[in-house]
Amino acid sequence: MIRDILGDYMSKALSYHDDLIEQGYSEEEAFEHTQRYFPDFSLDGRKPDPAPPPGFEFIPSEHKETEKQPDSSFNIDKIMFRTGVMFDNAKLAIKENKKVVYSIAGVVAALLVVYLVLQIPASTHPIEGSWTKSDGQVFTFNMDGSFEDGTNNDANWKIDGDRLTISSTIVNGDDSIEIIQTMKQEFSDDENAMWLKWISLEIDGDDATSEVENTCILVIKDTNSYAEDVGKYISKKPSWCE
Repeated sequence: MIRDILGDYMSKALSYHDDLIEQGYSEEEAFEHTQRYFPDFSLDGRKPDPAPPPGFEFIPSEHKETEKQPDSSFNIDKIMFRTGVMFDNAKLAIKENKKVVYSIAGVVAALLVVYLVLQIPASTHPIEGSWTKSDGQVFTFNMDGSFEDGTNNDANWKIDGDRLTISSTIVNGDDSIEIIQTMKQEFSDDENAMWLKWISLEIDGDDATSEVENTCILVIKDTNSYAEDVGKYISKKPSWCE
């Protein structure tokens, strides 16, 4: 009979202990509270959990709050949730600042257009570049319209169809001489050779065409050896360059 009473006692104690564990008490707390009502209670290797046994007066005790340890485990759901929130916030910000976004996009587009325009080379004429005469003199037609022939005189060029005009200023002390040369020109098929024939020559407004009348020359573009390159073009000389 004593054994039955003891067994019932321990059964109630263990049940109370197990209920405490289910309620969230730590094993140490559950064991401590159980011993308050069941002083002879022991676990005998078992783990516990419970609620106060019927017929016993509740004995208040200090509740020890256990400090929750941060969950350091990798949680993909939390990451996905936070990413979704950030994405939604970004969409909302863009929507609220749509005008600003459109303005920035417009500026970027404009800058891109300007950049592309600058990358397109300016329209060039086949005459631009350096041309060598048979005597080795080099004529240089620059993109900005300036002309160089090795004399260091200020000169400019312009071309209209097959008419080439070179205007030069020769400075001699306090005096200067204006020279205007007008020539007929024609390119070879590969635009690496050019024939020039003087049509007129003016020196300070006076006609001096007779000095260059019927003069026609062949110049080669960017050549390292005029003598080697000229042979490719002699037979292609236009009829007006006799």
